[in-house]
Amino acid sequence: MLVECKDCQAIVDGHEEGGYSVESLFGGGDRFTLLRCPRCDHPFLVRNDLSYTAEPEVLYPRPDLRISPNLPELIRTSHVEAQACFRAKAYTAAAIMCRKTLEGLCAEHKVTAKNLVHALRELKERNIIEQRLWEWADALRIVGNEAAHDVSVTVPPDDARDVLEFTNALLEYVFTFRDRFEAFRQRQAKRHDSAAN
Repeated sequence: MLVECKDCQAIVDGHEEGGYSVESLFGGGDRFTLLRCPRCDHPFLVRNDLSYTAEPEVLYPRPDLRISPNLPELIRTSHVEAQACFRAKAYTAAAIMCRKTLEGLCAEHKVTAKNLVHALRELKERNIIEQRLWEWADALRIVGNEAAHDVSVTVPPDDARDVLEFTNALLEYVFTFRDRFEAFRQRQAKRHDSAAN
């Protein structure tokens, strides 16, 4: 089975070391397979849905976060680099790149504040992000600041993973769900206007 080995940075044909199937009461089920990289012996845990022919899902190691195709190029570049830093186990660098991604988010929305704390507040005041997302963004900013400016700070892997996932969720909200919801509301308003006429 072909899998992407992050350690070898290559697609490899994983050697099956074992596995088992779990059948569903409603038909189908899942097959769990333990694979080994033929180059570096790195393990993989893969799930196949037995009820249809879909791509196998790699459960371990955790795959990279999906990056929204709607992201502007500068933001995408920073976010991809944050993921690359995380894969390379450069966790402090990953946090710093997530902070840079937030700066890109502010720049994309033509925020005038120069300081990131004020820029994020401006995003909230302009209703680009809501209160909860502002809290996430501000927490990410703080981690990024400490990582960038305090030489005694190192970001542990679990914190780096959370920072990456929260950054991704923030970008998904702003560039995917918020825009889609706006388009949905406009379609609904047009249908309502057409029905009224």
